Amino acid sequence: MIKLFDVTLRDGNHALKHGIGLDFIEKYCCIADKIGIWAIEVGHGNGLGASSFLVGKSKYADLEMIEKARNNLISTKLSVHSIPGFSTINNHLKPALNLGVDVIRVATHVTEVNTGRKHIEFLKTQGVIVQGVLMMSHMATINQLVEQCKLLENYGADAVVLMDSAGVFDAKGLSERLRAIKENIGLEFGIHAHNNLGIGVANALTGVDLGANIIDGATMELGAGAGNAQLEAIIANLVRRNEFEVNFNDLLELSELVEKTYYEFLPRTTVDSILSGLHGVFSGYAPLVKNLSIEFSISRSKLWEIIGEKNLVAGQETLLREIAQEIKRKND
Repeated sequence: MIKLFDVTLRDGNHALKHGIGLDFIEKYCCIADKIGIWAIEVGHGNGLGASSFLVGKSKYADLEMIEKARNNLISTKLSVHSIPGFSTINNHLKPALNLGVDVIRVATHVTEVNTGRKHIEFLKTQGVIVQGVLMMSHMATINQLVEQCKLLENYGADAVVLMDSAGVFDAKGLSERLRAIKENIGLEFGIHAHNNLGIGVANALTGVDLGANIIDGATMELGAGAGNAQLEAIIANLVRRNEFEVNFNDLLELSELVEKTYYEFLPRTTVDSILSGLHGVFSGYAPLVKNLSIEFSISRSKLWEIIGEKNLVAGQETLLREIAQEIKRKND
C-alpha cells in the first residue's frame, strides 16, 4: 500500500517563514482527512524545538499546532519532525506524545544517524511509529547510505525516508540508492523529493516504481526553496496508474485553500533554487544567500558554489556570513 505523507503543514512552513496559522491548520486537516492521506506532518519547518532567531521564530508554539491538528484528524495519522539537538526527549518528544502524535520522524544528517539513536530507542518503548529520515541524503556514498540505514534498522526504526533536501537527485542517482536500500534493508522505505531542478514529482514516482511505499508531497508544492514534490500531481499520476483512489473535488478544495490563503508564498523554480540543486545545498538557505549577496555586493552564484564546496547543512547558517565575508575580501 502506498502511504502518502503530507508535509505541507511542516515543510511548507519554511515558505511561510514559520508563520502558518492555527485556523489554516484546522481547515487543512479537516479537508485532508477525507482524501486518504496516510499521515500529515505539522510544526515548525525544522521540527520540534527548532523555533529560534537562528533558523526562524515560529508564530505558534509546537504544542499549539500539534493540538490543533490532533483535534481535526480522524482517519489520517498525525506526525511530527524531530531533529535531535533541536528537540529533546523530555522537553519535546514526551509532550508531543501526550497530545496523541501517531508518527515521529527522527531526522539526522545522512551520515550521522547515531545522533538519533536515543530518540529512536525511547520512542519504540512508547508504541509510536518511528521513521528515520536521512537529510541531505545525496551527501553519502551508496555504501555509507546502506550502513546508516542498517543502524536505523538496529535502533528499531519502522522505516527509512531519503530526504532530497537540496533537490539534487535525478532518476539514476535516486534509483541506485533506493535499490541498495531495498536489497540490504528490511524496513519500509520512502522518498521526500524537492523540486529545485524541476523533477520532484518524477523522483517521487521513481520511488514508487522501485518499491518505496512512503511518498512525501506538499499541496501546491508549498515548501522550502522551489518547494516539495506537488502532492496533487503525485496523486493524479497514481490515479492514472490505478494505484490510488481520490475524490478530486476534495483534492481541489485542498489546493484552493492553500492557493487562496498563501498565494504570495507559493514556491517557484528560480535561479537560486536551481543553484541550490546544482551545488547540493539546503534549499532553506536561499533567503540568507540573497541577503548576504546584496549586503556584501558579491555574486549569488559564487556564494552558492562555495557553500556547496564546504558541504554545509541546515543548522550551520552562522557560517554563511563568514563565507560571504571571505568572498568579499578576495574580490577586494
